[in-house]
Order: sequence, then structure tokens, then C-alpha cells
Amino acid sequence: MEIEVKKLTVDLLGDWLDFFDYDAFSDEDNWPGCYCMHFHWDEGLDSLNGWNKTLEQVYKKTGKADNRGRAIELIKNGTMQGYLAYHTGKVVGWCNANDKNKYKTVLNSFFDNAENTQKIKSIVCFCTSPELRRKGITSKLLEKICADATEERYDYLEAYPYIYAQENGFQGSLTVYEKMGFQRTGQIIDDCIIMRKNTN
Repeated sequence: MEIEVKKLTVDLLGDWLDFFDYDAFSDEDNWPGCYCMHFHWDEGLDSLNGWNKTLEQVYKKTGKADNRGRAIELIKNGTMQGYLAYHTGKVVGWCNANDKNKYKTVLNSFFDNAENTQKIKSIVCFCTSPELRRKGITSKLLEKICADATEERYDYLEAYPYIYAQENGFQGSLTVYEKMGFQRTGQIIDDCIIMRKNTN
């Protein structure tokens, strides 16, 4: 299957919106209103308990329209960045990846084991059209992210997959990261692993 990966730009915002409006979560009812806002939310993030409350706020209390509008603003100002996977001219996958400092949830809820001088790019979310899951789209996205991180002179790439959600985990699987040269560098409470790759 031929997949083309493009870095998200404002010019591609319409494609991104079409994906989240219609395709990304067409097979279930819990996530359609997320618009990949979870890791950018900054209210009540004092602890992992705060993170969980925020998850509920983002998907239930703020509402789909509000999250959609917030996401558009973040894409336009560069806070939300990432990559789109295209198949036959249509978006079939997405990865939210940007400088670690852009993610409120990561900075507030995950312990920071990086020196202040290190430049880290975080990979926080993957999403694939239901009919094309487990077809290698995540790997294609990750390959492009790794290549760009080297060109952008990041010191490390960092990701936060959960062991218990390997089949359908939106943060990617340990297997995919390990195949790309990521290594375990820490563990957050429960089964959340910090995976890191040196880009030099």
C-alpha cells in the first residue's frame, strides 16, 4: 500500500479537519470530540489525577465544537504540529509530534528526566482510519518523524506508550518504537513507558 507522509501546515488544515470530522473515530463513540487536544490541555494539571480529570473535560465538558476550534487555533499558531499520512489522495493517518515544551500534559504529568539544555521532540498520539489500522501506517509516520528530527537538530525523540494498550494504543506500541531504535529510559506510574531515541 502506497503511503505519502506530509508535515502538517496551515495549507493542509482542511485535510486534517476532514480526517477528524469524519474518519478518525468513525467506528466508536468515545473519542470523536478529542481533535487531538488532550496533550495540549492546561487546566487542572497538578498531578496525574488532574490529568485524568482533564481527559474527561476535553471529551465531555468542553464539547466537540470547542475542541475543534481550539485545535484550529493551535495549528495556526504552530503549537499543534504533526504529520499526515495520505493514501490515494486522502488522509488516513495522523501523528501529533512537536517540541516537548509545547505539550502541557507531558510537562505537568510526566516526570522530566531531561537536562534543560537537551532539545527533545515528543511523539504523543497516533490515529489511523479504522479500515486501515495495522497496515504499517504508524511505521511510515514514525520514519518521517525520525528523519525530520535529525534534520531539525533535535537531541532526542521521546514517546510515552502504554504496555497494556499495545494493540490499539493511541500512543504507539513498544514494538514499533523498538524497531525504530527507541530505548526504554524510564517508567511512569502504571504501565506508561518513556521511550527515547538519540537522533545524532
